[in-house]
Amino acid sequence: MKVYILCDLEGSAGVVDFETQTYGGGKYFEEAKRLATLELNALIDGCVDAGADDIVVLDGHGYGGLTYELLHPLARLIMGRPVASPYGLDDSFDAMMLYGHHAMNNTPNGVLCHSYSSKTVDEMHLNGELVGEIGVNCAVAGYFGIPTVLVSGDVVTAEETRRYVPNVECVITKEGLSRTSAICLAPEASRKLHREGGRRALQRLGEFTSYTVDPPYELTTKYYSDTHTRLATGRHDVEVTDARTIAIRGDDLLDVIARR
Repeated sequence: MKVYILCDLEGSAGVVDFETQTYGGGKYFEEAKRLATLELNALIDGCVDAGADDIVVLDGHGYGGLTYELLHPLARLIMGRPVASPYGLDDSFDAMMLYGHHAMNNTPNGVLCHSYSSKTVDEMHLNGELVGEIGVNCAVAGYFGIPTVLVSGDVVTAEETRRYVPNVECVITKEGLSRTSAICLAPEASRKLHREGGRRALQRLGEFTSYTVDPPYELTTKYYSDTHTRLATGRHDVEVTDARTIAIRGDDLLDVIARR
């Protein structure tokens, strides 16, 4: 069984602050990466318990979100930048898991919620529907016919993922009190839940269907400032629709996402 795990950092238990924990060079950045890696390893243990024999991990956090030397010995890691969508994903995989994810920007009590950039992007829409990284990732997996079987993160991250996969296996690491505060599980407790969740998700593999979006595609991005919109004015494949919004259109989802 071949499993793809797409990792982020903001959804990990104990991670609640952008500046000190998720941005490169932050005071507790290395500690946050260590916490995330050990949680990920527990998830991988659960996958192995359920029979997975090929596990590919994408370090999907922009600054890097994993401690390489602590990585589970049975995992293979996609790391470095740039790496374009679909990030090594193809139809050879049986399942995708979203580890350490966060809700889309402007989600009430979404811990560290944002949509790709916490500094520049206000909101995104895919074919008219408000979307964040979770929706895009589920759709990319669905492009290859791969079901998204598990998500880990805070309460509203699980709720957001259920929009696309109603029966997705959820590992709840914390309950948000605001964008930068939460009630968090202890590390050991969260790791235990990740192992159990990984095992259950793969044991339930036959219950899941992949999430798909029908063509043609339109991905719009609204920025906080028109400064970022102006950077796109010279691109022939982008339409500037208003002072803060750009639109990318096409008949192939991967092409549209790659041009984001």
